[in-house]
Amino acid sequence: MTKPPESMLPLSLLARNRDKFMALFYEPTSAALQTKTNLHLHILRVQNGNFDLPGLYRELKGNSAAYVLSRLNYQKMIDDPSLVMEIASKVQSQFRKPEKTSGEGGEIILYSLLEGHLGAPKVLSKMELKTSSDHYVHGSDGVHLLRVDDNTFQLIFGESKMYGDAGTVGASAKRGIKAAFESIGKVHREGFDFDTWLVDSELLKEQLDAEMLEALSAIILPSDGSSSIKTHHAFGIFVGYEVDVSDLRPEDMGLDEIEVELKKRATDAIETEHDLIRAEISNRSLGSYPFHIYAIPFAKRGTGDDRLGIEEVRFDLAAQLGNREVTKK
Repeated sequence: MTKPPESMLPLSLLARNRDKFMALFYEPTSAALQTKTNLHLHILRVQNGNFDLPGLYRELKGNSAAYVLSRLNYQKMIDDPSLVMEIASKVQSQFRKPEKTSGEGGEIILYSLLEGHLGAPKVLSKMELKTSSDHYVHGSDGVHLLRVDDNTFQLIFGESKMYGDAGTVGASAKRGIKAAFESIGKVHREGFDFDTWLVDSELLKEQLDAEMLEALSAIILPSDGSSSIKTHHAFGIFVGYEVDVSDLRPEDMGLDEIEVELKKRATDAIETEHDLIRAEISNRSLGSYPFHIYAIPFAKRGTGDDRLGIEEVRFDLAAQLGNREVTKK
């Protein structure tokens, strides 16, 4: 019986980056919604009555090089500090101009969670995929590989959504979940016909050294019929959603009281959608896939021109990642 490959893709994020990113959050709350569906709620730590957005922006900027660059180019930067400024400028140039609909911030959040929490190494990121052949038509926000045990792997395709309430308080989590499953349903309907392309593509050959590529090929496309290796398709989802706190009067509340209230509202908002997630999986005939679902709440407060919510977070995060000076959103 063929042995599984001894070498495995390493995590692309350095350990210190993973640890600093995960330290931004309280201990995650995980719920097994179905046998193969797990929902992980990550709530940013509260600083003076607000979720720690500056910390999130800082750590995502730190993760951006590993997200954008191939492993080989990232290693070159680590090995030669003189390249840091040049490569940092190149990385920043890959991010689009900030817009309220910018989605790249959510994509790098999903990448950071899949590597930092799930321990699933990046195969390719959206930044690498969007410069590749049009063969990759499914538009996943990234591809990761999870080793379940010695003989079982999951090839995880990412989908990231960050939606606001759109005028209806409490609607954002529902909107994000439905949009994510609509995209995943399309991948399912079109079929997974790109495994061979993924391994044989010139793009992937540029990302990995010969040993890693051989190991990945053995996992995704076992050539020996007697191989004990099993590789299944799976999905990784990130949903960023709003928690409306515009009714709170922080001047009349203690800091601990604010923290407790933010965490409660964030938890209640996503727990309300557990049945929706189960229904989307059932109605779209997706029950055969493992799902790794991540949710992060963002506060919405204020009205009119003073309103701050998830659209502003998307915009600000895009500006931070691209190191762009911005005036008004």
